[in-house]
Amino acid sequence: MASTGNTSGDDLREQRVRLGLTQEDVALRAGVSVRSVRNLERGAGGVPRQRTLERLAAAVGLTGLGGAGVIRVSVLGPLTVHDGDREVPIGSAMQRRLLGLLALHPGQPVRVADIVDVLWGDRPPATHTNLIHVYVGALRKILGASAVVTGPDGYRLDLERDRIDLARFGDLLRQRDHERALDCWRGPVDPVIRQLPAAVAAANQRITATLAFADQAIETRRYDAALHRLGPLSQEEPLHEGLHARLLLALAGSGRQAEALRHYADVRARIVRELGVEPGPRLTEAHLGVLRQELPGAPARRTAGVIPAELPPATVFLAGRVPAVSSLNRLLIGPADGRPAIAAISGGPGTGKTTLAVHWAHTVRDRFPDGQLFVNLRGFHPAGAVVSPEQAVRTFLESLGVEPQKVPQSWDGQVNLYRSLLAARRVLVVLDNARDAEHVRSLLPGSGGSAAVVTSRNRLTGLLVMDGGTSVGLSVLRPEDSYALVSRRLGAARTAAEPEAAAEIGRLCGHLPLALAVVAARAAVQTELPLASFVEHLRAERDRLDVLGDDEATIDVRAVFSWSYGVLTPAAARLFRLLGAHTGTDIGAGVAASLAGWPIERVRGPLAELVRGSLIEQESNGRFTMHDLLRVYALETAAAVDGDDGLRAATRRMHDWYVAGAVGAGQILDPHRMTGRLGRPPVEPAHFDSTGEAVAWFTAERPNLLAVQTATGDAGAWWVAWGMTEYLQRGGHWPDWVSTQLIALAAARRIGDVYLETTADRSLGSAYARLGDFGRATSAFERVLAQFQAIGDVSRAASVHLNLGWVADRQRDFATALHHARQALDLARSVGHTRGEADGLNTVGWYLIQLGEHRSALEPCRQALALHEAIGNRSGQADTWDTLGYVHHHLGDHGQALIAYRQALSFYVGVADRYHESLVLNHMGDTHRAAGDVEAARESWRGALLILDDLGHAEAGEVRDKLATVDSDKVDR
Repeated sequence: MASTGNTSGDDLREQRVRLGLTQEDVALRAGVSVRSVRNLERGAGGVPRQRTLERLAAAVGLTGLGGAGVIRVSVLGPLTVHDGDREVPIGSAMQRRLLGLLALHPGQPVRVADIVDVLWGDRPPATHTNLIHVYVGALRKILGASAVVTGPDGYRLDLERDRIDLARFGDLLRQRDHERALDCWRGPVDPVIRQLPAAVAAANQRITATLAFADQAIETRRYDAALHRLGPLSQEEPLHEGLHARLLLALAGSGRQAEALRHYADVRARIVRELGVEPGPRLTEAHLGVLRQELPGAPARRTAGVIPAELPPATVFLAGRVPAVSSLNRLLIGPADGRPAIAAISGGPGTGKTTLAVHWAHTVRDRFPDGQLFVNLRGFHPAGAVVSPEQAVRTFLESLGVEPQKVPQSWDGQVNLYRSLLAARRVLVVLDNARDAEHVRSLLPGSGGSAAVVTSRNRLTGLLVMDGGTSVGLSVLRPEDSYALVSRRLGAARTAAEPEAAAEIGRLCGHLPLALAVVAARAAVQTELPLASFVEHLRAERDRLDVLGDDEATIDVRAVFSWSYGVLTPAAARLFRLLGAHTGTDIGAGVAASLAGWPIERVRGPLAELVRGSLIEQESNGRFTMHDLLRVYALETAAAVDGDDGLRAATRRMHDWYVAGAVGAGQILDPHRMTGRLGRPPVEPAHFDSTGEAVAWFTAERPNLLAVQTATGDAGAWWVAWGMTEYLQRGGHWPDWVSTQLIALAAARRIGDVYLETTADRSLGSAYARLGDFGRATSAFERVLAQFQAIGDVSRAASVHLNLGWVADRQRDFATALHHARQALDLARSVGHTRGEADGLNTVGWYLIQLGEHRSALEPCRQALALHEAIGNRSGQADTWDTLGYVHHHLGDHGQALIAYRQALSFYVGVADRYHESLVLNHMGDTHRAAGDVEAARESWRGALLILDDLGHAEAGEVRDKLATVDSDKVDR
């Protein structure tokens, strides 16, 4: 470049001619008048001032028009162009604004209308088209002739992505390399383009990336690195509480606690002064952490959600367990070596193990502020419906806030995640009715802070020896404690009036808490009878019934149960007997009515009567449970009274109720799923009024459906799996999805129906793919493909290729996915299957997009749309409009993308496909965000989240994350 201090008119003219520039070009590039150029070149009067001389010299001294330097454009800070290491002047303010607009959309076309709006607003000059051409020409001379590409309706900055700092920033963010991404920033965006939507979006991304990096740095104690990023940005964002909260933690972590406290005082005063409110919880919590000298990590990493509180209702009638309670209280101290505190409550059936564990847990729940977990493992269930450790761990992970689809696939991964979550919390875990030590070992906390209480009929010696647990043994009550329990239940006045009878009730019940509870409940209802009459009844029944078994030879609980059963109304007695046939975890009113063969209105009175008599218990959720001993007695009585035929009929009604419910609820969740040649289910599907009602039914009955599926017969087992598919898929219950489909597949093979078999196998393949087990998924789909090929069903074989393509898609192998899509298209065309052809075309377009061949995707999608329109397939039209929107989005034509998405949305609404409606809203949010319209993006994502939450769909978490990202500034404030 020539020296700017000694520029002459001859120098300027010689350099201008050498570069092929006119006087007008030089004036435009320098941002001065043509007269100044002419005056300088001819040495006439009115020679420009020194500043103008410098600008003119710089304008003609450029070497970036094809020299050896590499042109780089920067918008993340002051707007600059560099040729190698040398900064190149851009020229006029209009050129700067146009360059900034193009650089804010790297590689994407910017419409002329948008350029006009940015340069002149709503009052463009009449010559604006010519002026844009002039500005573009000037930029080409600065950046290179091919750097600004003219398109059908606009212009595009066409430089390699690593030569535009915004593109490089975005690429690094997608790689989650926040530190290198933040290196792309040199300060606030240039004022000339700072208010443009894309610039605002980039600034918000910078904040989000800074928060993410700071969280990681603070967690790993890299406090200086966090300060390096937070300091400058917090000055630019004086009211952003999220930034200042992390700055407090970083200052305190680096030993500057006093400075952190002063900073909080300054920020608080500013927020109060300018916003009129006190700081929010994020900044307040960080301040408290500094005061307490506690630095657990950045606030954003705290687990959100409801604290689990899963304890069943506690009984107030606890007597004679003072030593046991004292032993349990020692858990609150915990082992000195940091191991978790564990207690094992053992004792015979009916001794009150669960009652003690739950009662004690309620009294100390405030010592475990992060929640209480509870599971009945049913280790001694008479029907063998034991809850496995795998089932229990998955349930606990969901209770601790882990979304089902994010649960690790491997068993070791699940246990490690469970213990990692407990390690950061104080949680009480109650594991009721364990079979043995191995049944619960994987469910125990791995470190101190949390505690576990296990109940079992066995002594759990292995747990005591290997895991250092405290043993709490229970037996029957002492006579005085039995008397106290009866007195507390019936009132001191009533027992004092008949003390001998009260004591005899305890003796006849063998001082067993369960038996005493049953008799006391009956006596509390029949207040008009003296206690002596209850003694007479018990003695009479005792003479006719044998004892329960060798290990309980001194406790004649059958006598107690039979007496309580004998005073029931006929309806309640029949219901009690038949409830023993239920094989699930808990009992709802609907299945109770099915067992009895009654309408649901008729069952409510008998259920209430059984609760009053303590023969069943009502949980806080309105459902019912039955003690194992009572269940055994109920089955024995049913066999004697109703006979085998009566029990079989009740069991069949129960199975039919579950099959009907699963099919009916499944049809509500996915009304578009075609049954094709599957035939009719073995029973009429149940009726549900809404998606929410169906989801609620599945949520309540899922454990029971899993327990009953294998008992319903082959056809029933298959249809239960078919009905549950959509619920399990949406909810992320993918291991259960696999297990139900394996049962269904085996049932279909026994039935010998190829369509039932292939349907189950396809669903199994999808479940495996969701779990990330792509090998098993591919094997399942290949089996289905071979079946359809064997029977000559070409159209269905084509659709299986789409399944195989989806598995490849999940592995990011888009070339293989495209191959399968083209296979599907060819097969569909070979048999004239129009819908299959249209689906194939649309899918080909989709995978072309994934491979970056965006324009190539347009034609197959347009052909697919025409075919779907021709056959009136509204769902297919919706799918294809969605793909077209995705194409236009990636082509940078956000307006056309939104038009296509709105078309897709109208079709999905028309066919009541709410899940795909949510997908389109999600895509629309992405497009709005890419276009810089953050508020419209929020609105679309909120609409998608509303639907997904209503459906109970696992993908709600992804949309919630997007909203959290764009709302981070709003939330922090």
